[in-house]
Amino acid sequence: MNPRSIKKYYRSLDPFMSASELNKLKPWPEIFGRIAPLELEIGFGNGEYLHRKSLEEPHHDFVGLEISWPSIKRALRRLGNPKRDNVRLICLHAEPALSFYFAPSSIKIARCLFPVPWPREKNTPKRLFSRSFLDLLASRIQADGYFHLVTDEKGLAQWTLSESLSSNLPLELTECEAQLDTKYERKWEGMGQKIFYHLKGSPKTIHFLERTPKVLMQPLYINSLDPKSYNPKGITGDICVLFRGLTFDGEKGEALLNTKVVEGSYIQEFYIRFSLQADGRWKLYPSLSNQVFPTEGVQKALILAATVNDL
Repeated sequence: MNPRSIKKYYRSLDPFMSASELNKLKPWPEIFGRIAPLELEIGFGNGEYLHRKSLEEPHHDFVGLEISWPSIKRALRRLGNPKRDNVRLICLHAEPALSFYFAPSSIKIARCLFPVPWPREKNTPKRLFSRSFLDLLASRIQADGYFHLVTDEKGLAQWTLSESLSSNLPLELTECEAQLDTKYERKWEGMGQKIFYHLKGSPKTIHFLERTPKVLMQPLYINSLDPKSYNPKGITGDICVLFRGLTFDGEKGEALLNTKVVEGSYIQEFYIRFSLQADGRWKLYPSLSNQVFPTEGVQKALILAATVNDL
């Protein structure tokens, strides 16, 4: 890539943490090189609020979570001018990130500004802030810390409030005028919205949900792959695995198996990649492994995909 393009689009990749860096599981004070209050923003969008707060609070450290690479690129551009050492960005869903990469009582402030509301009833399961997720979040927030959610959608605010009251992170709902100066707040205000919904609360009790243990993904191999007869079977139970079709490219020696893994409330959808090796065997591994959380269910899916043939 042209060095000028890198400068134009990113300025610096330093704040972004790769999968290999994350998997070292270092404590955040060790990553930042100091002990400081830690703030987490879930779904930072274009990064403008994270950019502004990290400059206003140089004595705090900040972690931003996003699953959109275009959003990460926009945030990197902002964070590069001026450069600073108190921000890290992760491309990962919030539930595995909190389960795996944040120790109990390690976060001073967690916030989410204008999440996707999923307003239709059929899409309610896609909403992030369920009781179980709020319990997980509460276990990561310090006793004197808090969580703050802001939305323009009254239905989402009321649903989240209801979920929180039976969780370990009870929230209080207030109605406020625009005050954050973010992209979506300006957008809705410009369309005539005057009231926004703020939910805020602290952990009710201190309880420790230990970090999810890392599952080492073992590479698996099969001796042959016939796309016409290949038909792996999924499973149901505490771990559910569903296979939804194989895409095969014989010329390139590659195939992709559409896979869905459900473990409790956590759902991962990804592709298992088959790659033809020099010795004639096919190697199985998660495609885009940096976006797949290494759980027992993912390893089980790999095993199921491999045992359809003789190993």
